[in-house]
Amino acid sequence: MTTQLELAQTHQSRIITRTEQATQDAVDLWGRVDVNNLDTSWAAWGPQIVAKATTVQYANAVDSQRYLNQVARAAGAGSADPIIPSSFVGIDGSGRGIDTLLFGAVTTTKQGIGAGMGLTDAFHAGASYLAAMMKTALRDVGRSSDLTAMMGKSYTHYVRVVSAGACSRCAILAGIGSAARPFSRHVGCQCTAAPDTTRGNGIYQSPGEYFDSLSKAEQDRVFTKAGAEAIRSGADPIKVVDSRRGMSRGALVKGNGSGRLTPVRIGTHPDGTPVWGYTTGEGGTRRGSFGRRNENMGIGVEKAGDRRYSTVKRTRLMPETIIGLTDDPEMRRVLLRDAGYLDYPIRDYSNNDWITEHQRLMLADRAEADRFYRAHGIQLTH
Repeated sequence: MTTQLELAQTHQSRIITRTEQATQDAVDLWGRVDVNNLDTSWAAWGPQIVAKATTVQYANAVDSQRYLNQVARAAGAGSADPIIPSSFVGIDGSGRGIDTLLFGAVTTTKQGIGAGMGLTDAFHAGASYLAAMMKTALRDVGRSSDLTAMMGKSYTHYVRVVSAGACSRCAILAGIGSAARPFSRHVGCQCTAAPDTTRGNGIYQSPGEYFDSLSKAEQDRVFTKAGAEAIRSGADPIKVVDSRRGMSRGALVKGNGSGRLTPVRIGTHPDGTPVWGYTTGEGGTRRGSFGRRNENMGIGVEKAGDRRYSTVKRTRLMPETIIGLTDDPEMRRVLLRDAGYLDYPIRDYSNNDWITEHQRLMLADRAEADRFYRAHGIQLTH
């Protein structure tokens, strides 16, 4: 029988493989950009680079559902709300458009030239930025689709699954659980999440357990020889490694790669303190599932020339922000469905009755979501 750890590691391996290939493809395409004519050249090659990223994002989101279905079957659980893969396409972990994020390779190159770097060195700096942001954005959004799929299956807690060869900062967080916030990660972090249903069934439950699973050579490589020897002598891995150094709560977002993810104010608590969260403008057009849902429910849409690119008037929260607003599993699913991340488990498509039922469920979720947001001082419409 396949164990929970085997399922988690197989899923993680597929994510890593897709991400690494897409990153290599993006860097190869960047090599065709003319450093002497960056903007025009990016207009020719940039869309192909962005397409590589969005294709993998969609594939990873589909894989999230596949993985969670396997976990549920292994646990004898039934079906639940499925995710909408297209909702995880075109954004990074902060909700920023991935096309804007990746254009930072051009900005980074220009900044390097402006700072006096040679053309070749500046171009390589742009390539490094592109590779780092591709990896980070694809993995962050992949973790987001994993987390959302877990909520759809009614799993309320998850644990960190470290990848083979993980750095010491990640290794000391092996098996650390969470219920509301995304776990700490650095640029290029390959860790994924697994439902916390596995006590005693294979997922590493502590940094010490993960340390013990490594060969002596890997222990020395990950924790340094001195650090590993200290741990083998009985020291606490967490005390050996400064788990906070260099870690961030989200993806880097500034063009030069030096910034940190910054939430925005989405409302006000009853006591007057601000409510912070991550939002996205992506997926809100009539092309996106969130936009189509708003249009179908008769919610106001601003016309802006081509109707396909009209934007809705409702701010869309990122999944991690939604999950952090409440500990109630059912309310989380309501909010995730309302935001277009989870769908309804329609079982009978033999006639058009499902359309009416789908509409009824969407309206009910919207009403319940609006009541929740009002009660918590959160303003999403503008």
